[in-house]
Amino acid sequence: MIHWFPGHMAKEFKNLEKKQKLYDVFIIVLDSRIPISSFNNEIYKIANNKPILFILNKSDKTDINKIQKYISEYQTKGKVILTNLKSNQAYKQINSALNNFYNEFKKKNDAKGKLTPALKCIVVGVPNVGKSTLINLLAKSKVTKVGATAGVTRAEQWINCKNYMLLDTPGLLMPKISSDEVGAKLAIVGSIRLEALNQNELIVALYQLISKTYPSKLIDINLTPTLNEDEIFANIEQYAKNNNWLLKNEVYDTNKAINQLINYFKNLDSIIYD
Repeated sequence: MIHWFPGHMAKEFKNLEKKQKLYDVFIIVLDSRIPISSFNNEIYKIANNKPILFILNKSDKTDINKIQKYISEYQTKGKVILTNLKSNQAYKQINSALNNFYNEFKKKNDAKGKLTPALKCIVVGVPNVGKSTLINLLAKSKVTKVGATAGVTRAEQWINCKNYMLLDTPGLLMPKISSDEVGAKLAIVGSIRLEALNQNELIVALYQLISKTYPSKLIDINLTPTLNEDEIFANIEQYAKNNNWLLKNEVYDTNKAINQLINYFKNLDSIIYD
């Protein structure tokens, strides 16, 4: 289903590897609805033991009862903050963590009689997880473009925040999506453009995903959870019937039903798909 890896992403991976030594801290932004699937392991390899700050964004959308095990897992690799970047608390949480990194560097440099310049922090993650939102928050200004779809940020730009500098980067997908299910997860949170995908394949993968993880969300709209493809399309037709979505020839508009279901899945709260 997923064959979307734009050329600028391949170029950015090479650039990231080439300049790795320039960066003091890696800030990896994740979507807390897909805390595993939004983690690009290639970025972790490039970080290569540099300090890492994981930002698990969109805490207002995640399943709080399930998120702790993922937080614990990432704490073995770096500092972790679960937050909603649009909340009032986010700035204080993240600014404090980055200043703590700065103070640790300064302590080591002071012992060697060296000055400590502003930390060079690179902000990375798959598309649409909130990298530009994070930078605008810390800069207290709209210094980067923010969009609800993948691929808004293309060019590098350094932002000065006193003790640390932030480098915004384009969203970096994995060079290869491991399965249709992972692709569906990335698509439903906006990390892959929906128009790049086959609609029928996407709805099957999403319907199966919801059936396995939160079947009650389908029951809530009078649909039956199922993993069977034929049964999924039967449910989609029933959804069109339930809403009386008819075409001119008295055929039920299943394309509209699919689009409405995708929007429904996109806007679900208290969700972890991983």
